[in-house]
Amino acid sequence: MSDDRPTDAHLCGQLYAALEMLQRLGDIDFRALGRENTRLRASKRPRTEMTTPLHTVGKSLHWARMRGNGAAAGTVFRTIPDLMPSTKELPGSLNPDQQQEFLRGREARLEAIRKITGAAGAAVAP
Repeated sequence: MSDDRPTDAHLCGQLYAALEMLQRLGDIDFRALGRENTRLRASKRPRTEMTTPLHTVGKSLHWARMRGNGAAAGTVFRTIPDLMPSTKELPGSLNPDQQQEFLRGREARLEAIRKITGAAGAAVAP
């Protein structure tokens, strides 16, 4: 992180947290991204685990709105462009150090989401 921009691994972790929270707010897909095994797989292979949730983010946003969580979901949704890694695609794989950076990015973003969404984010965050 030489230029004050987070690493792609860190950004992927933050993006994962945003997608995870949108699934939680929408209460859809059995909140697949909230599962520990999915999170650990995503930290190793972001492209494999995160591409479909990224492509279906509108569905999560819609269902969150239908469940009365539209304001919180909209706030989280608007952060997504800033969380995209600098590469054309999500990284195919991350080494062990990058995997830890991914997980730190996820935790940092979950904390930020709790702060910006207030009670709605806190109620569904792990």
